[in-house]
Amino acid sequence: MNKCMLEMRNICKTYEDNGVVALYNASLFVRKGTVHALVGENGAGKTTMMKILCGIEKKNKGHIFLNGKELEPKSAKEAFKAGIGMVQQHFRLIEDFTVAENVVLGKERSGRFGFINRKKIIEDVARLSHESRLELDPELISANLSAGQRQKVEILRTLYRGADLIIFDEPTTVLTEQEIEELFKIMRTLKKHGKTIIFITHKLDEVFKISDEITILRRGKNIASGDINNFDREKISYLMVGEDIDFEKRASKGIKKEAVFKVEDLCIKGRDDLVDEVKGVSFEIAKGEILGIAGIAGNGQLQLVEALAGLKKVSSGKIMLKDREITNLKVREIRDAGLVYIPEDRMNEGASCESSILENIMATKYYKREFSQNGWIDRRKSYTFANKLIKKYEIKASSPFVKLGMLSGGNIQKVIIAREFSSEPEVLIVCEPTWGLDVRSTKFVYDSLCEMRADGKAILLVSSNLDEVLYLADRILVMYKGELVASLENSKELTKSLIGEYMMGLHSKERSEVW
Repeated sequence: MNKCMLEMRNICKTYEDNGVVALYNASLFVRKGTVHALVGENGAGKTTMMKILCGIEKKNKGHIFLNGKELEPKSAKEAFKAGIGMVQQHFRLIEDFTVAENVVLGKERSGRFGFINRKKIIEDVARLSHESRLELDPELISANLSAGQRQKVEILRTLYRGADLIIFDEPTTVLTEQEIEELFKIMRTLKKHGKTIIFITHKLDEVFKISDEITILRRGKNIASGDINNFDREKISYLMVGEDIDFEKRASKGIKKEAVFKVEDLCIKGRDDLVDEVKGVSFEIAKGEILGIAGIAGNGQLQLVEALAGLKKVSSGKIMLKDREITNLKVREIRDAGLVYIPEDRMNEGASCESSILENIMATKYYKREFSQNGWIDRRKSYTFANKLIKKYEIKASSPFVKLGMLSGGNIQKVIIAREFSSEPEVLIVCEPTWGLDVRSTKFVYDSLCEMRADGKAILLVSSNLDEVLYLADRILVMYKGELVASLENSKELTKSLIGEYMMGLHSKERSEVW
């Protein structure tokens, strides 16, 4: 039996500025050479616990032991020195740097007279890449990498710093099925080489694919832990939220023929204004339909939805909402026409983390007659409305005046979803709606989208989670290199593997029988 590498005993953490108790006597025991899953609802304390371990946050009480010795990391640098590394869910690469430059950043080895030996860096990273089975050209520019390749860079950076305990925080969020399988192969290889892994995820199917043991947190406390073979999906789900969650798929009530949203031969140029990043895209969405778009990040989905929402200029083509053309209108004009947009980058584009929950919710409504008279905002009505949404969407916050940045990532996503769902749109464009959300919150979002579909709303769903697309969408489009390469009816015969093949360009448009 492997001995315990990491012991986190009775960890307590209370945030003084808002009085939130993030952890209360929470413990974690991880055996050497295992993959240990850490799961729980949004706000359960998972990220806080890992930040304490990595020296980013300070605990109020408790003890940490690494390889039998007590550890009190005061910074991420000290944690790295002790052999602890974290692969973040948000990749932090410098786009203009090569793979090698990103890997060694901050730990560059210099030669004589203090000059950095670029050739030696490339050799070191190439060797590490080969030994760890993370095959990657060290001279590739990071801006040109896929999501899976970017994650490899993050892992290589952690290994380069000598980490023996590696934390993966929601690592499969933006990966295709093929890339997820590749990641799990890498994790198994790391484990075989003696590395120990803590795996944070909301995808319970993945827990059973890769984990040896599991710890479940709820509201900052330990609920259960042990060998993964002693648990099943339903048991973990129940322990996480304290109730049974039924994910039985809701059948569509039948799509109405009337198309409410049309995109015709849309082209969008890139930054250089020379090459089209979106090339001749056409589709329509009917009332009461969810249309899914699948594709590996960087294949034009982002440019497409930004143009539809008024954030990017269309170079040619037409966008129609009902009988009105909205091509290249201003954002507020598009919103007032009945289209709302939930971006995938919730931190930079979907919200203002320095503003309160109230201010974020009212950002798209403050000027409307319901909340404003003669240029003055009715603060009482605004407060009542925000409070109502906080309760309805189960946003974990003490009041609407709490700064958004103090919330967990999942709760920030809930605020954005609450703001947009409450706008009563005709067309809803939603990107990665459940990214970082727990089981209960995910079910709530799915039910809300299905209710909007039943109410006759047209929904465009852009998601890298193929389980999500298959669960929600009536039809699925696949984008590759700025083009639509497949239009697939969502049936029992449609597999994630087939969609993934289209996403990776293994089938051409001409080979798709559904065009």
